[in-house]
Amino acid sequence: MRRIVGNPWVLRAFSAVSAMLLVIGIVAFVQSRPNPSPRTNTTTYGRDFELPVTTPKYTAADLPKNVRRVAGEFILAAAGREDLEKAWTLTHPELRVQCGCSYKHWLTGDIPVQYYPPNDIDTASFDIDELTPNEIFLRVLLVPKKGSKVKPQVFDMGVKASGSGEQKAWRVNYWAPRSSIPVPAAIDGG
Repeated sequence: MRRIVGNPWVLRAFSAVSAMLLVIGIVAFVQSRPNPSPRTNTTTYGRDFELPVTTPKYTAADLPKNVRRVAGEFILAAAGREDLEKAWTLTHPELRVQCGCSYKHWLTGDIPVQYYPPNDIDTASFDIDELTPNEIFLRVLLVPKKGSKVKPQVFDMGVKASGSGEQKAWRVNYWAPRSSIPVPAAIDGG
């Protein structure tokens, strides 16, 4: 048996058969997988394919008491810079830490809250992105008055509870313009 296993011709034949089986296995695996190209695989990547809605749709009625008031007052007081003292009281400590500024510095208006001119606001509407017992994430749309040179803007707003029970108060812990990265269109041409 050692002579057969040790024979160089047997070893070469065994190696060749093993390599051929490996190549056949790889080809079979690649052919069994769907084509990942969006142009050819419409069931996985097609433009007609829609993902099921997995998150519940919330309404304003789902918001805890005072959240709408706090959000609206914060927009005018902080984003509009109308009343920075009031904005400080409506701000959660997390946002103050992000600012890294004292109350005195906050009153200068140099704060981590994107400015939006309050006199140009015609309407403000919102959608609820996420809702938990102690934290809420809103998407806020500020629409300017007709004829204003300011453009409509969408902001992300976080509102978090401070305290508990009767002492529970809602404060804004996040405010930033929502941005999106444009996706280039597919280039047809081969």
